[in-house]
Amino acid sequence: MDSAAGILALSVAVGTSYLWILPREKTIARAVWKTLPVLLLSVYAFVDGAHPLLVLALFFGALGDLSLAFEGDPAFIGGVAGFLASHLAYLGLLVGVTDLTLPFSLPWRLGCGLIVAGITVGVLARIWRPAGIMAWPIALYVLVFMVLVWLTLGLHNPLVFVGAALFIFSDIILTIRKYWTGPGHPIDGAAAYVVWVSYYSAQLILTLTLIRV
Repeated sequence: MDSAAGILALSVAVGTSYLWILPREKTIARAVWKTLPVLLLSVYAFVDGAHPLLVLALFFGALGDLSLAFEGDPAFIGGVAGFLASHLAYLGLLVGVTDLTLPFSLPWRLGCGLIVAGITVGVLARIWRPAGIMAWPIALYVLVFMVLVWLTLGLHNPLVFVGAALFIFSDIILTIRKYWTGPGHPIDGAAAYVVWVSYYSAQLILTLTLIRV
């Protein structure tokens, strides 16, 4: 096993094992554990010679993970900022290689994009009042992500779109937990696992599908 493959395997191992520590108290050790999987994906992409923007996208994602490992609005804002920077890096990576007309020639792609957009905008409308001053930053985040989803639909490999869709699905569940159901809701414990599994799977898929872009 070469060094890049070893780093990738370690990322998957740490990402999977995080499910064990996820329900525990939010400590520095837990925050490091949460940050390592995607940080290792960034290192893997760098060692494997990926485009610098993919390395940056994963690195910013890891910073978002680190911030969201803690409680409170400042941590949430830091997480949103980290992921927004990550999405902008992904946008920069994809804008030169995507075919913007492809979704129109394949109706299922257009349909999938509209479904993702409809669900996301619907959730945004539902949490607009509870989000308060965070509503507009979240709306900006959603706009950037919708552009990213459209760019993934213009790539021939549909797994890139799957990765982006899983990413936004994890964001939707995270937002619902914070501004809709609240931390005391019966679904909150299970939802935390759904957020992590969908999010890490998204980053892993995006890494593996964009490593040669």
